[in-house]
Amino acid sequence: MTPIDYPELLTALGIDLALLFVIGYLCFFRRHKRRDVFVAIALINVTLFVLGGALGTFTISLGLGFALFSVISIFRFRSDTLGWNEIVYLLVALAIGLDLGLPAYDLTAQALYAAILTVAVVVFDSPKLFRMGTSNEINLTVNFVLVEPIALKARVEEILSHPVNEIKIKSVSAEPASMKIEIEY
Repeated sequence: MTPIDYPELLTALGIDLALLFVIGYLCFFRRHKRRDVFVAIALINVTLFVLGGALGTFTISLGLGFALFSVISIFRFRSDTLGWNEIVYLLVALAIGLDLGLPAYDLTAQALYAAILTVAVVVFDSPKLFRMGTSNEINLTVNFVLVEPIALKARVEEILSHPVNEIKIKSVSAEPASMKIEIEY
């Protein structure tokens, strides 16, 4: 086990959070107003910081690292029903469990890493600090194929009886004619 230099750990956390603020808040959230994705960006960053620090104190194999990331990827890529926030909460819970479950590890460091994750969830998912954006997203499957953007937008607005900001075509099927689209309104 590698000893932990707490002032260095907190300095690295400060640098990480400062850069996260620039990338996640200033560059992403203020431009796109997607609170759910901002929360995911922020909490995944902090979670990986904690896991990197926790696992970095041990001599581990590269295989364990790949196994960990494969478990994490299953949450996102195998789940169409869960949103970003639910997936990130699962990831944070996984990280806290892994962090506190590692044997032969300094309990003070374990508690500090778990506290960092908990504080990150409280701060980054606070509706008082980061208000919901003005746009929402829905996924829709329609029984027609129309790829011309202006015509597609008009048709979707007619179906929803609501103005639409953006439409992304996710997939198209020729037989029977259908499309999966992501709508921002």
